[in-house]
Amino acid sequence: EVAPADAASAQVTGTVQVRSGPGTSFRIVGQLRRGDRVTIDRCSSSRRWCNVRSRYSRSGWVNSRFLDRVSSGGGSRGGICFYGARGYICVGR
Repeated sequence: EVAPADAASAQVTGTVQVRSGPGTSFRIVGQLRRGDRVTIDRCSSSRRWCNVRSRYSRSGWVNSRFLDRVSSGGGSRGGICFYGARGYICVGR
């Protein structure tokens, strides 16, 4: 499987439910824990929910406040922006 060119890596900052859609009304399909690495495919227009993939959980949507840039990734800005754990951030390759 090839990731989209604008896919971005992030890390999870706390235990968060993975949902089938961008909101708390969607069913829970998995869970991620603090420190898990994920690939963000896209974020909702509100920038408060992002669709992520992980090797620990099936893909789905998480509340973006539980996401942050991967510390080893440096200061690169990318094409995916959201309201993350430390304010508005952009990540990408």
